[in-house]
Amino acid sequence: MNTDTPITLVACEIFADELQAFLKKSGLDPEVVWLEAALHTDISKLKSKLECTLSAVADEQKRTCLLYGNSCLPDAKEVFSHHGAQSFSACNCIEAFLGREDKQKFEAEGCLIMTPGWVRVWPSISASLGWDAVDVRMNLGRYTKILVFDPGINPLTDEEVINFFDLTGLIVETVPLSLSHFDGLIANLLSMART
Repeated sequence: MNTDTPITLVACEIFADELQAFLKKSGLDPEVVWLEAALHTDISKLKSKLECTLSAVADEQKRTCLLYGNSCLPDAKEVFSHHGAQSFSACNCIEAFLGREDKQKFEAEGCLIMTPGWVRVWPSISASLGWDAVDVRMNLGRYTKILVFDPGINPLTDEEVINFFDLTGLIVETVPLSLSHFDGLIANLLSMART
């Protein structure tokens, strides 16, 4: 393929606000295929959906970039490579936003790290897992609090924060997020795809 070949981004919807902000800033307009974040609750469904989507994009002779972490699937690197798709080096979306060191630091403090996007898709994730409020609290009981890193693009409302606290029983703290790390990863990924 030459460098004029169109690029398609296959992305988890968890990146929707941040990726759209990056594309607007950069003036780029690639095709984006969004996949539901709740697919993460069933690895076989996620793998099947990714493989089907990647095959369809390859059939259209497009370069493919993936906005999925290398730990989203046990064999992510092999799946991505098999379909000739470029991916970024982060293990998951939180690392893509924060970087490895900050992610590990907050996790070591017992924090569950989220973004506004994760809070908003949590109901579909809970439904996919078959969890009620008791299940949510039991499964999140190991955390001391929830840190929601917010770049300010589509902030959570007070009602969303209160509802999430009511569901989880954990303190929900919002922390400003710079998108410089994420933007750098995306710029690098798109640059690699063009070469």
